[in-house]
Amino acid sequence: MAKKVRYNGGTQSYYNCSNPTKLVVGKVYEVVFSIDYDRDTTTYILKDVDGEFNSVWFDEVSSDDNIYMAIAHEIPVINERYSCYKMELVNGQLNLIGRYTSTVKEINYMGNNIYKVITKNSVYIVIVG
Repeated sequence: MAKKVRYNGGTQSYYNCSNPTKLVVGKVYEVVFSIDYDRDTTTYILKDVDGEFNSVWFDEVSSDDNIYMAIAHEIPVINERYSCYKMELVNGQLNLIGRYTSTVKEINYMGNNIYKVITKNSVYIVIVG
């Protein structure tokens, strides 16, 4: 599985790195290659982003991402918290757990009123109806 990292807004580096203005704070990137200069300095090359970036500018995203299925009554809005019902199977029974997500960072419409909603902490596949 590819290594995933989240840009934390860092900009300082002892080695020459690419300009971090190409990066979006809070966005998750896939590392395609890392260069270790010494035990304290690593540079990342990211998928679909030109350049080399200091690894301390990123926080690792665990491989067991927080990905949930949910239903909602409203379409999500970027930069707002989202009200939905997380689906959870317990002993073969479907439970709906009401929640407000952290701030929505990205929305991808997948068709048929299904949205991929990316927040600061989680990813939700949401059916809106």
